[in-house]
Amino acid sequence: MIENSIGDTLLRIHNSLRSQFHQLCRVAVAIYDQPSDTLKTFANSTDGESPLMFYEVKLADVPSLQQLARDGKPRVLDDLDILRRANTLHSRKIVEAGYHSSYTEPLIFDDQLVGFLFFDSDKPCYFNQRVIDKLQPYAKVLAAIVAVQFAAIRTLSGAVTVAREFSRHRDEETANHLRRMSTYSRLIAKTVAPGFGLGDEEVEFIFNFSQLHDIGKIAIADAILLKPGKLTPEEYREAQAHVARGVEMAQMMIKEFGLERIRHTDMLLNIIGCHHERYDGSGYPNGLKGEAIPIEGRIVAVADVFDALTSERPYKHAWAVNDAFAYLLRNAGTQFDPVCVEAAFACAEEFKQIQARYRDEPFLPEEQSSS
Repeated sequence: MIENSIGDTLLRIHNSLRSQFHQLCRVAVAIYDQPSDTLKTFANSTDGESPLMFYEVKLADVPSLQQLARDGKPRVLDDLDILRRANTLHSRKIVEAGYHSSYTEPLIFDDQLVGFLFFDSDKPCYFNQRVIDKLQPYAKVLAAIVAVQFAAIRTLSGAVTVAREFSRHRDEETANHLRRMSTYSRLIAKTVAPGFGLGDEEVEFIFNFSQLHDIGKIAIADAILLKPGKLTPEEYREAQAHVARGVEMAQMMIKEFGLERIRHTDMLLNIIGCHHERYDGSGYPNGLKGEAIPIEGRIVAVADVFDALTSERPYKHAWAVNDAFAYLLRNAGTQFDPVCVEAAFACAEEFKQIQARYRDEPFLPEEQSSS
């Protein structure tokens, strides 16, 4: 049986709380990514339209939440009007949505910050001591539920990280390639999300799982994987087998770690299994066509090829960014989903910033690199 998503859990608990807390209008979780010091919206249960979706901010830019993370203690704001002049978009959005008071609980697991749990009300001073005394046990339980679900996700992420490191040491791919293409994937996913019914949760899993897209290369012989010249037809077929072998490896990890019940592991398998499918049906391994290719596979295909084109390799020079975008546009509708290509093109400036942030060291001839 597949477990409920964190979004489903929030909705269910919020619904049960409404009978006691009539003016509790919003319950939301933001998750924290420690390597990038980034706080990201992840799941919410909101009366009406959510004021924040697909939003991220550096935790260093939010000192008040930094302090909560350090102290591990909750925070109550009785009058959110004080945020009207705040420089941060999330503060302004919360006020503009009509919320007047808030209660925030840091989510700590194994002494590590997982994220934050937010309760918002449309009534000033709503979270008085009486309300807090009643609400805090629910907050603690919800925090535990989120932490337990994330523990399972982190277990899978740990397996992903170990396998990814094995993969990249046997291929030309660098750690920065994986950071770039996963961040490109997240940008594309955020852009196309409304049209494909993706929420924050799905976008975040695409970001996390896209880094494992080529894990099956572990099973390919060095003579093929590292061959500088053109592959023979037999070698090419063997190289293509990395997709099926990658899916098998991911399935094995999911089973060995007992993670079958985690939601969105299907996204992991689709990313590994479909990132070489082509929109016109001429790709591999299954010749899927158009929307028969899962959206996460179509997203990662664009991100992966863009980064491959713009990356320096021992056997090729990096393409200029404009040339890589021109390639994507020429092949939209044949190799790539046109919607995903359009989304990438719309994020061109962000792509350039990501490239600069995670730039590879230049390749050196062997005699120089060993000196």
